[in-house]
Amino acid sequence: MARSKVAQAEEVLQALTSILRREEEVKPSEVLRAAELLGKRYGLFGEQPAEPLKPPSIVVDISQREAGEG
Repeated sequence: MARSKVAQAEEVLQALTSILRREEEVKPSEVLRAAELLGKRYGLFGEQPAEPLKPPSIVVDISQREAGEG
């Protein structure tokens, strides 16, 4: 019975998402706070800004080819 009085994690996330999507009449500050809490939950905000992805480097080891062909 006590569990029914306490919101589960999924229920909290659903409520925050509902606020963020403005499915009900809410203040802009509540929308911003819901976005902040959801962002923190999903690790969207790090201590440092995210670094852009670097293109992959392709390295071909021709020494292995030459040794096998001879």
